[in-house]
Amino acid sequence: MLFAFRAPRGTTDSMRDSLRIGRFGGVRVGVHWSLVAIVVLVGAGLARNRLPYDAPGYSAATYDLVGAATSIGLIVAVLLHEFGHAAVARRAGMSVDGITLSWMGGITRIDGDTRTPAWEAAIAGIGPAVSLAVGGLFALARYLVEQGGTSPLAVSALGWLAVINVTLALFNLIPASPLDGGRVLHAVIWRLTHDQWRATRITSRIGIGFGSLVVAFAFVLLIRGQGGLQALILGFLGYWLMAAARSEDQAGTVRRVLDGATVSDIMRPVGGAPGWVTVQAFVDGYDSPRPGWVWLLEGWGGGYQGVVAGETVRSVPLHEWGARRPIDLGVPVTSVAGASPADDALETLSRTGGQKIILVVDGGHTVGAVLPADVQAMLASGQRSVPGRATAGASAH
Repeated sequence: MLFAFRAPRGTTDSMRDSLRIGRFGGVRVGVHWSLVAIVVLVGAGLARNRLPYDAPGYSAATYDLVGAATSIGLIVAVLLHEFGHAAVARRAGMSVDGITLSWMGGITRIDGDTRTPAWEAAIAGIGPAVSLAVGGLFALARYLVEQGGTSPLAVSALGWLAVINVTLALFNLIPASPLDGGRVLHAVIWRLTHDQWRATRITSRIGIGFGSLVVAFAFVLLIRGQGGLQALILGFLGYWLMAAARSEDQAGTVRRVLDGATVSDIMRPVGGAPGWVTVQAFVDGYDSPRPGWVWLLEGWGGGYQGVVAGETVRSVPLHEWGARRPIDLGVPVTSVAGASPADDALETLSRTGGQKIILVVDGGHTVGAVLPADVQAMLASGQRSVPGRATAGASAH
């Protein structure tokens, strides 16, 4: 079972390349190890079931060879689908990070968002159009071979490739994110409402619902003892669709909240404090007068060794305040990321994965910090609000 997708906007494909096979047309193409399993399963299924039924009388080795060639032909067709996305995206001025082929088919990683609904629809629609065209070409080839009466085995293989490519196109036209049909629906809603993020929310929730239905259908098949491996693959596909649609929704929220923001807009103030004192001494001498600050913690040997938020230290149970130290609660400075105040907030969070503390440095001085927890709180509230902003401007040297 192979399908084709564009990676959700604002996310990074978790199924990274296991093997890079080269660049084609300027686009890097890689394969995930799971693709091997699909090629084997599809080829074996054709060789054991469809091909002998459609064209009896050949040897097992011949069926295996034609089954393998047919499954590879499907991979090439999926790759052409993805190249369609990549080519139009580049024409729209977007950056294409690459194409990955995996167990579920192809995923094109396109950075950023389209500038207009028209480009959104064009990038999404070209994939199914390519699949329909490829399916038509296979159907024509099947007709010509059948009329020539030369090889019923080739007729069967070409007919299967024609049907599967048309099926691929129709499936991807289902109006649910992250499928191509969901992208087209997103473009239509965006055009009608002039609200890109509202369109994202609507289509992503449709995608979550559709993925849930696919999972439920696969579960029913398994309960009834039907489908077997295909039902399991269908269930995994539905789960992936749900996860991708949720990522789409989250990415839309990130962009709505932080669109146009710089790092300085979302950073907390910072200060320096000794990391070896007790929590009690730290709270009394440093944190109480400056709630919401992030602290660079000094080590015994000099220099800053850790970073910690004031509320993290305050979360220590009261009876341990005399025994615990802030340095034991901090993140090592070697594990944080860096940025400048004027850097774009979205690009910075994308670069760091949104999972690291970011120290903001200006002119050689640390002037602020961005915490992952703050970003999550902004997304939950839908507002750009940072603890301690009223006292921003202090710096640690």
